[in-house]
Amino acid sequence: MTEITASIVLAAQQGDQTAARTIVEALHRPVLATIFRFLGTGFRREVEDLAQEVFLKVFRALDRFDPSRAKFTTWVYTFVRNHCYDVLKRRRVPTTSLQAVPDGEPARDPADRRELQPARELENSELGRRIGEALATLGEDQRMVFILREYEDLDYREIAAITGVNEGTVKSRLFRAKESLRQQLAPYLEAGA
Repeated sequence: MTEITASIVLAAQQGDQTAARTIVEALHRPVLATIFRFLGTGFRREVEDLAQEVFLKVFRALDRFDPSRAKFTTWVYTFVRNHCYDVLKRRRVPTTSLQAVPDGEPARDPADRRELQPARELENSELGRRIGEALATLGEDQRMVFILREYEDLDYREIAAITGVNEGTVKSRLFRAKESLRQQLAPYLEAGA
């Protein structure tokens, strides 16, 4: 990922379209992946639109970004989090299981473009499906913390800023999320996955 420097953000705030494009290119995959992982495959067809909505919100508020108060990516992930929560509230849909895949298509993370070896593809998709199902059972707060830490590799301080809680709460939510996932996936992992 291209690092988003203060000068890129400042240029985008001043209307530089190249800087704005740099921001979108650098954050598109992580934003898309976070939305997909949080909302699940029930929203697969809408992930691109939801990511565009997040970027629209980010750029509409860009003039209010203050680099002395937060890291830019932390600020953007706050928009992602809030937008995901808003989507769930608007739809009043319970957490979606990754097992419910329309048209018989395999559940795939659209942000993961790696080519898999054919022999491992089935094994990887089964494990991914099981992890996705387990993730979908977590509460929204635990799921968001887990995704930001384990998939997006953010530190506790950044996650605390995004979620609006202290670092201790982040660590507690992450611990509970991992314990829940470990318990849910134990039978599958013991079977030799």
